[in-house]
Amino acid sequence: MDSSRVLLAVVLSIILVVAYQELVLKRFFPPPTQQQQQAAEQAKTAKQAQALGYGTATVVPSGAPAPGAVGSATAAAATGQKSSAMTPSMALVPERTIEVDSDFYVATFTTHGARLKSFVLNKYRQAAAKNSPPYEMVQVQPGGHLPLGVVMTRGDQVFDDSELNYDTKAPAKIEAAAGAGATVAFVGKTADGTTITKTFTFRSSSYVFSMDVAASGGPAPSQLGVSMSQPLTAHEGYYDIPELQSEVGDKVRTENEKAMKTLKAADATVSGTITYAGFGDRYFLAVFLPQAPTSGELAMAYIGDEAIARLLFDGTTQIHSEIYMGPKLLEALEAANPALHKAIDFGFFGILAIVFLRTLKLFHYIAPNYGWDIILLTVSIRIAFLPISIRSQRSMMKMQRLQPQIQRLRDKLKDNNEQLQKEMVDLYKRNHVNPLGGCAPMALQLPIFLGLYEALLNSIELRHAPFLGWINDLSTPDCLHVPGLPQLPLMHCHGLPVLVLLMGATSFLQQYMTPTTPDPNQQRMMMLTPLIFTIMLINFPAGLALYYFSSNLLGVIQQYFLNREFQQYTPAT
Repeated sequence: MDSSRVLLAVVLSIILVVAYQELVLKRFFPPPTQQQQQAAEQAKTAKQAQALGYGTATVVPSGAPAPGAVGSATAAAATGQKSSAMTPSMALVPERTIEVDSDFYVATFTTHGARLKSFVLNKYRQAAAKNSPPYEMVQVQPGGHLPLGVVMTRGDQVFDDSELNYDTKAPAKIEAAAGAGATVAFVGKTADGTTITKTFTFRSSSYVFSMDVAASGGPAPSQLGVSMSQPLTAHEGYYDIPELQSEVGDKVRTENEKAMKTLKAADATVSGTITYAGFGDRYFLAVFLPQAPTSGELAMAYIGDEAIARLLFDGTTQIHSEIYMGPKLLEALEAANPALHKAIDFGFFGILAIVFLRTLKLFHYIAPNYGWDIILLTVSIRIAFLPISIRSQRSMMKMQRLQPQIQRLRDKLKDNNEQLQKEMVDLYKRNHVNPLGGCAPMALQLPIFLGLYEALLNSIELRHAPFLGWINDLSTPDCLHVPGLPQLPLMHCHGLPVLVLLMGATSFLQQYMTPTTPDPNQQRMMMLTPLIFTIMLINFPAGLALYYFSSNLLGVIQQYFLNREFQQYTPAT
């Protein structure tokens, strides 16, 4: 038995197991939150919030009557926040909403906190169905906070404006016209005489808008800042798990729900130049891009089911920040800030993933269907590696033809290992065979697979991108719905993964056509590989299954011609 092939089979099996654990079990099936742990987690986050000075203490509207020990004071006490400020119920002041329409989105602000109540993206839908409503970026659970708040600190007290009633002269609806943009200013006054002004400036065709904050009058704050909040619970979409994302002091941080809950106080606040900070999920991003000042601290906490990110700046009464709220579209992110492309998690092989993604977008100009673009990308990759692949397959086929001679040498020199190795090396040289020549393409295949996996998984271009027939979303697992069919093991719907089955069939056919060693155990192991790979890809994006099906189909054609070439081949003795 050829020891190099056995070693290769073992290594490939280990790689498949590790890849399945890392790419499927950990990423696609995160452990659910246990109900019995919620009370303990809430107590832990309350202690963390106390240590960080977090709470819901709010600045008090000027002239507001002080109610009893309810409202924000109760919430502040629940999180350990020291506060002498109390606010009346919001119902005492009628709410006004201001709608800002642009080419890319519709933003709705409320005068209660001068915060963002809704941010609807015009070019993206909630689901793949054509009648699905536009995508809503503001996700708030009951009792949660709306994004784009203002924060002030004085000593050990932290005040935010979640319950401060603002006034504005803006009309109920504003259109960000091309070339002119739109501006909305909100002014609120606290009981201690501090006037807080929030000014938002919008552009007609951009996912970037600006937020200016100014605090005047009243006691000077120790720190002035802005806040973003969002629940980190998983969305209904396929592997759509929001995370806190930031780059502070040239260090990129990504904190999911589990990481946020276990953050130590020392890790929950980081200082330095803040490039961006906010929240992102698989396809969308909402972050601050501070412009003046840029150096400050990012404080993070997870309270209840809500994550909070606060950007605090020392010794200032004015803040100017850009805000990006929109898709994780590579060109849009880089246009807003070149560093924002880091918010797309392309993994260890990110360079390859970006190359594949840019190539895919280039092909989209030729064929405006991402399914066909994936096929074109597959053909390009096969052509690029064709010389190496053919050289490797020829080497493997020559090795297969040499097996009878190798076995005779082993039988003849079984008691003289040194002479056996010398005779085998001479045999390889006479036939111009490298016994490890078949390993190179297999070694190259893993980074290509991982790079493509990350590119196809995280590319918003593939979100809700149709291909043919039932395949209406290349970013989700393939499933042809079959009426009356029960849900099969490992399947997420009542149907069949047609693309995955085709991928498995072509993989099996290619393996069947590829010459192997005479050893029956090794043959069985190699024939089981397509089955293992098919099971692995059941819950992978349809775009990745399409790539592998196309690649296998091309591999079958290539193997057919190589087999014809080697029909008359006779190895040298």
